[in-house]
This record gives sequence, C-alpha cells and structure tokens, in this order.
Amino acid sequence: MKKLLLPIVLFSFLFSEENRVNLKIDGMQCAYSCAGKVSKIVQNMEGVEACEVDFASGTAVVVYDDKKINSNKIVLSLNKETYYKVAIQDKKELESKNNSI
Repeated sequence: MKKLLLPIVLFSFLFSEENRVNLKIDGMQCAYSCAGKVSKIVQNMEGVEACEVDFASGTAVVVYDDKKINSNKIVLSLNKETYYKVAIQDKKELESKNNSI
C-alpha cells in the first residue's frame, strides 16, 4: 500500500496547475503592518503558494493552485477580512506600467 501511495502523491503534483494573479489593493497606509496583513491572510488560504505585496505600488502578486482556489475567492476573502479595496488588476493597466519602466 505504501509503495502505491507515494507514486500517486507524486503524480498529483504533476497535474496541479500554478496560476498567477495581479491584485490592486487600495487603502493600505503603511508598508509594514498593512502589507503584512494582506500577505498573512492570503498565504493562509489553502491553495496559495506565494504572495508578494508591494506597498509602494499598492499591488500584490499571488501564485496559487487553481485546483484548490481561484482568483475571485482570493479577492472576496481580502475584501471581507480587511478594509482595503481589492480587485484583479486588468491587463491594460499592467501593460502601461511595464511600458513606462
């Protein structure tokens, strides 16, 4: 049984898909506790693999497994658990930021 369980677990990791979502977070007022709060909430969600919050730009990049969680659930949870206004950053906004660099 143990010999069968290990390949099944390893095989399941091959099919888990990693997705990335860029979030716009309005209302953070401090770099330490506000950004830390967002990061802590997101990283405690099942299926989230990484979260990087940038206070200066008011954004976060979240890497997650779409088999366990989706981007809308991440946004809804942050809007519910914080006073910040969180939304998925649209592609046009991201492209204009990248072109201005």
